[in-house]
Amino acid sequence: MYNSPMEINNDFLNRFRDNSGKKPHKKQVKELPGEVVERNGTRFLVTTTSKTFNGFTLPEREFFDKSYSDSLELLYGIRDNKKKTIADRGIRNLHDAKNNEKFSDEARRILSALAKDIHAVKDILGARFSPSHRLFFLLCAFFKPEELLFIDIETKSLFFETSIIEIGCGYFEGKKFTVKQFTCLKDAAEYEVLEEFGKLLHGKKAFVTFNGRTFDIPFIDNRISYYGGISSAADIPGMHNFDLLHFSRCCFRNEYDSYRLKSMEVNLLGKERDGDIEGSEVEIYYNNYIESGDPAFLEPIVYHNREDILAMVELFERIFDRWV
Repeated sequence: MYNSPMEINNDFLNRFRDNSGKKPHKKQVKELPGEVVERNGTRFLVTTTSKTFNGFTLPEREFFDKSYSDSLELLYGIRDNKKKTIADRGIRNLHDAKNNEKFSDEARRILSALAKDIHAVKDILGARFSPSHRLFFLLCAFFKPEELLFIDIETKSLFFETSIIEIGCGYFEGKKFTVKQFTCLKDAAEYEVLEEFGKLLHGKKAFVTFNGRTFDIPFIDNRISYYGGISSAADIPGMHNFDLLHFSRCCFRNEYDSYRLKSMEVNLLGKERDGDIEGSEVEIYYNNYIESGDPAFLEPIVYHNREDILAMVELFERIFDRWV
């Protein structure tokens, strides 16, 4: 159903209208915020934005190895009190523990994972810690910034049976961070948007998301399965996922009342978006665009998605500052 413009955020929408403040006539409508691509009888929008992040770094692998080997909690039955007890006996890390008769075999097994690969290390961590633990974040030491793909999607609802409206992707090329967004201009363009997303996976080894472990990535995978698969995106479930929602809750535990991305922007990053729409409003704006063809309804969706991705980069940096 077409929704009246009065039902949506008019203050924000006015930013994309002419100076009279009135809803523009068709001949006055702005161009769509990006390049229109026509393929297989349908149309989608590609929007590209770049920004420089001079300070974005990942920890060195040596830093992870030391943090890992210092974690006596990886030994079965060792928690804070027991850790202090064995430390008083000269066992301060796993290298000390492997020389102790009681802990030797287990410590050697845990340390041997470092000589294998990230999957072996993840198996060790997963047996002892929750996915929000600091060491899971520090696994980013196994990657280069250029191998990370920041992901955020906009959908018609929270149910996997509905379709994707937009997939936003962010990636580093040196210090330059590029956000590329693929937006369906017709409902039928979802498959083509998923294909474009698949093309960006080349050379990428891990996702960075915000609640993407339970929503964005399973949603994308489900929609790909709906179409019978896309070869370039076959390994989505197997790619590592740095979910910043869970790391934020752990890293800044008890510091904030809300850990929603916008709340973290205000409280941690000291930034507040200029009249941004809510994720729950995206479907309203999109339906208005589909019914009217007015780009003024589409631009707030693109803006909202892009700001989410840029906020994730800054949030990643703040977690890095606290934990590294």
